[in-house]
Amino acid sequence: MKKLLFIIICAAFISGAGGAPAARADGQSYAQAVSRTAYFFEDKDESTSLFAVPYTYCVSVVRDDGQWYYARYAEDEGIYRAVYGYVLKSDFVLVDDPPPATYLFKSITVVYTAGESDPSLPALDEIEMQAAFYGTYYSGATAYSYVLCGGNFGYIEGTGGDYPLNELPSDREEENEEGGGGGAAAAAVLIVVLAAVVMILIYLSSSKKRRE
Repeated sequence: MKKLLFIIICAAFISGAGGAPAARADGQSYAQAVSRTAYFFEDKDESTSLFAVPYTYCVSVVRDDGQWYYARYAEDEGIYRAVYGYVLKSDFVLVDDPPPATYLFKSITVVYTAGESDPSLPALDEIEMQAAFYGTYYSGATAYSYVLCGGNFGYIEGTGGDYPLNELPSDREEENEEGGGGGAAAAAVLIVVLAAVVMILIYLSSSKKRRE
């Protein structure tokens, strides 16, 4: 019985080293964008990118899906509406406590103008509407903003301008710039797993010797 309990504990230790999303008291898990090209995808297909999640802001992780997270960005609040899709794990890091500004709230003014008409007839004035900025999408050398305006999602030209940045988890910014963060994390997990395997083998070996 003790042998079985020891193996179960070691197995739990190994599974815990895999980086499962940490759930908060509210039951939600968050991952922070540590890349400026942390795209949000409609499907698990890199050709379905919608926008880059604003750098240092978060997505709410719904489930772990291999190399992807199925996630939610934004909430149904004000001019924003929650959107669901996929992000690549390599562009995000799980955080125990998301920053106070979990999602970027940024309003962009969109101006609509009437087409050319008979100058002798009264024309409509320009109409201004507030659009919710979700993130930037690059098509070649041109940048577009993915926005929600008048109940519809779409793109307008431009990047959405500057916005304040959140703090990143310690050393993540430097690791991201050097491109070594992912490899170091993988190596750490491998070391932990190997250590657990060695512990199991030592225990089984000593148990066998005692029986002999």
